Amino acid sequence: MTNDLQKLSRRRLLQAAGAAALAVTSGATTAAAAEPSTRGARPVPPGKIGFGLYTVRTMLAEDPEGTLAMLADAGYSEIEPAYDYGNRTPAQFRAIADDNGLRVIGSHHNPSDFRGGQAEVTLERAATLGQKYVGVSYMDGEQTADGYRRMADEMNQWGEAAQSYGLRWYAHLHDNEFHDDPVTGERLFDVWLARADPQLVWFELDLYWILRARVDPGPYLDAHEERFPLLHLKDGTPTEGIETDLGDGTVDFPEILSHLRHPGAHSFIVERDEQPHPVRTANVSYDYLRSLRFTSLK
Repeated sequence: MTNDLQKLSRRRLLQAAGAAALAVTSGATTAAAAEPSTRGARPVPPGKIGFGLYTVRTMLAEDPEGTLAMLADAGYSEIEPAYDYGNRTPAQFRAIADDNGLRVIGSHHNPSDFRGGQAEVTLERAATLGQKYVGVSYMDGEQTADGYRRMADEMNQWGEAAQSYGLRWYAHLHDNEFHDDPVTGERLFDVWLARADPQLVWFELDLYWILRARVDPGPYLDAHEERFPLLHLKDGTPTEGIETDLGDGTVDFPEILSHLRHPGAHSFIVERDEQPHPVRTANVSYDYLRSLRFTSLK
């Protein structure tokens, strides 16, 4: 792991030195031309590109300081912890993130972390980390329309509790939320949209998992963009359950993101559930997002 981190750091330093030399020798016009043209298209806002730490969970457990330094070297601005903070306290983890110029935008928890006396602990930790959002990686209720109404009522309660800490509560989505109730035919996620208070509950749309459910994310982004402030970007072949680094799969990110009217209102968080080469995943995926351009349909 150390060699991988060192190689990435050296690569970023060389890139920075090369860019500086280009600006000095060629002038501002040439330097501007080196950037891909955004005329008629828009980039992913660089300050809103984040990384889900579940993607580097093994590295994080072994070396949280080196892992966050690697992500900062790769260019990321935001991070999203999942379940733990690399065996550090929230205050210690916040200091590591701050030292690397990384903003903790949200965090994944289990539903049990918001039940009983655990909610206060979870929300205090999120407040210590300076997060804007706090939420769950999944919900564990019955997979029926009535079950989703009960879950939405519970989520509203958690959203109200989070609001008292200055936080916004969210639920990460997979594919099962986009299935239909076998009896009523209602799409389960639509039950959540209708029942969850839009002032208390938000959602993290995972662009891989919604495609895994064979559902087009475009209409949801068109009609409910403000409900999805956090987006998980994961590539691969969703219908076959194959994951890759960003740019190596079949997910049409330019087309999907073209449905966004307000890109700056979203965080674009890279995630890969598998960890074959996490440093490469971080590096390649960031470079892909920085080069990506999309044209708004609106």
